[in-house]
Amino acid sequence: MSVEQTKVSELEESIASAAAHHVDLGRLAVRVCSVPGLPLVSARVILRAGVMAEAIPGLSLVTGRMLAEGTKRRDWRQLAVDLEDRGMYPQAFGTAESLGVSLDAMSWDWGVALDSLAEMVLEPAFDEDRLAFTKRQVAAELASLLDQPDVRTGRAFLEQLYHPHPLGRPLQGTEGSLQAIRPEDCFDLHRRALGWGGCLTVAGDVDEDEVIAVLGEAFEGRPVVETWPEVPPILGLPETRREVAAGESEQCHLFLGHLTVPRRHPDFLALEVAGIVLGSGGDLAGRIPRRLREQEGLAYHAGAGTVSGAGSVAGRFQIYVGTGPRRVAKAEQSAREEIERLVDRGLEPGELEEARSFLLGREPFRRETLRQRADAMAVAQIYGIPIDRPGWREAQIEALTKDDVESAVRRWIRPDLLRVTVGVPK
Repeated sequence: MSVEQTKVSELEESIASAAAHHVDLGRLAVRVCSVPGLPLVSARVILRAGVMAEAIPGLSLVTGRMLAEGTKRRDWRQLAVDLEDRGMYPQAFGTAESLGVSLDAMSWDWGVALDSLAEMVLEPAFDEDRLAFTKRQVAAELASLLDQPDVRTGRAFLEQLYHPHPLGRPLQGTEGSLQAIRPEDCFDLHRRALGWGGCLTVAGDVDEDEVIAVLGEAFEGRPVVETWPEVPPILGLPETRREVAAGESEQCHLFLGHLTVPRRHPDFLALEVAGIVLGSGGDLAGRIPRRLREQEGLAYHAGAGTVSGAGSVAGRFQIYVGTGPRRVAKAEQSAREEIERLVDRGLEPGELEEARSFLLGREPFRRETLRQRADAMAVAQIYGIPIDRPGWREAQIEALTKDDVESAVRRWIRPDLLRVTVGVPK
């Protein structure tokens, strides 16, 4: 092993074993983790928002991205030049449940990085010209996504499960809703997001006490606490089966499933194991891809998940099959039979051990970088689960029993509640 490989390996071990220091700054929870090694630091601020908080579809995504498009101190061009001169590149985002900014820097620039992060999060300008540019970007992304038949069908499936809840609509909104977004809409959502609070995480070769002291100054002040808006309930569309036009493709796209549990539910990990057994662990691993692709030749792609998209709101049990029009009925029948077999007969010998081995083998790759470490601390704070604690998730995986998994499957996988969306060629 070379000297460089040894240093990288030592850094990965430091990242995996480091414990975070946790404090609160007003409505912002702060987690700082010192990881000696390479002179790098990764930081991010995540504010509670997302599609469940937006008044206009697409507003949370656009508002999040606008955080890096100029502030009251610096326009977008000056901000970009100042940061890029130091090798920093901000990534502003809006997701289904949040908006925010992340920033990576050399460790000797951590003070500049955190000051810039505070500037973007607390003093965004929401310039009208940059807003128009951002809306065009998002509209182009939306059009590109809807040109993909599997994505178009998947959107219809989400609507079928979540309607009229906001999670049933595209994160990007619609072309019409994007055009309706004004700077004052962004200002309003941003103000409310600061009131709803969030978290700030920092991981890298820094002194935790020094970082916390600087953060206390940069993010001082307590914003007015905002009331979380009322959100429509999850009802789903009345029909249990629907067909949609998927586009010009000659293939059919089959989705079937139903809702399961949110991220912090006690059965989440057991269902995750069940997902590996069904087919979320690899291209040909699991019952669904093995039967539909390898044994019966019914699909060019097949996979399964049991907690797809789980967050503060329930995720979904979901099977996806890409197949031909003449094979879609048989593919659906085979998928249903595998679901029923898992529910009725449980796990086969060796399946729990294989799934456990897969999850344990993947764990080190979740903590290879400082970015992943900072993300893990954010997830831990947002959902109230100690996923960033060294060894916690491994211990949970090791402790799972066959009865744990089978009981969770019987509680949450319901063949009688399956909803089906089929994307057919035009």
